[in-house]
Amino acid sequence: LALPAAWLWPATTPALDGWLAAMALALLCSGVGYVVYFRLIAHVGATNAASVTFLIPLFAVLWGGWLLDEVVTPAMMIGGAVIVAGTVLVLGLLPRRVPPRT
Repeated sequence: LALPAAWLWPATTPALDGWLAAMALALLCSGVGYVVYFRLIAHVGATNAASVTFLIPLFAVLWGGWLLDEVVTPAMMIGGAVIVAGTVLVLGLLPRRVPPRT
């Protein structure tokens, strides 16, 4: 990204608070997020850790409706239910019924 950044560099250098905000995003959001994610993989396995990403659209809709007063449609709620059901199935959270022995 160095070449596009050099090509599209703004006419005035960003202020210090802009640089600090970018560093905070890089270190706190990305850096800490990766450390937590890799620890999660080590403790619960790759499948369970990857299933967290299935819930991102659901939380995006919920936060959009709650914080931004966006309209949550019935189709969005049905989609959220499908996401939760799929995540439950992938994680194996439903108890399995064992057929009786004959």
